[in-house]
Amino acid sequence: MKRFAHKVAYIAGGIIIGIVFSTTAGAFADQVKSLVGKKVTGEYTIVVDGKKLSDKGAVIDSKANVPARALSEALGADVSVEGKTINITSISKTDQNVVIDTKANVNNKYIGDTKRSLEQLKESILANILNPTNEGKNKIQTDIEELKTFGANDAVAAKEKQLAQYNEDIEKYEKELKLIDEALLTAK
Repeated sequence: MKRFAHKVAYIAGGIIIGIVFSTTAGAFADQVKSLVGKKVTGEYTIVVDGKKLSDKGAVIDSKANVPARALSEALGADVSVEGKTINITSISKTDQNVVIDTKANVNNKYIGDTKRSLEQLKESILANILNPTNEGKNKIQTDIEELKTFGANDAVAAKEKQLAQYNEDIEKYEKELKLIDEALLTAK
């Protein structure tokens, strides 16, 4: 009996999903066609009046795209869809300007985080990752110099591979710190 109930639930769910897609897909197909095949090159956090929206914006074909409903609701506006048109109506008559700096936010996943969390993250990366990695790098460099004096070429080659990995890790975390520092400039 349980199996039959599960099958009925799956079939009913499939029918409902099919109905939803068939009725909404046609209405929005023409709008979406212009974005089909376009590459999403980045995403960014949207902050309205100091509040971070849960929906992310996207950069598609070098253009910033924002979630209209989330942005409008954050600004206190009504949103409606009529055919192929999205209507956003301001509830208040005050002029509201929204500025989204896509260049700063496109590749910075830390924009919108609190100042305290960014400072803690920075401290953690420095203390737990970057400083120990730099110490390890210095030790390997010392080991390489010693091994060269003994003519241990195979060991030198292995240590140089390790050194290359340390350099990659250091570069990666220095980039992370740079992003954190950029985000700290705008953090509250």
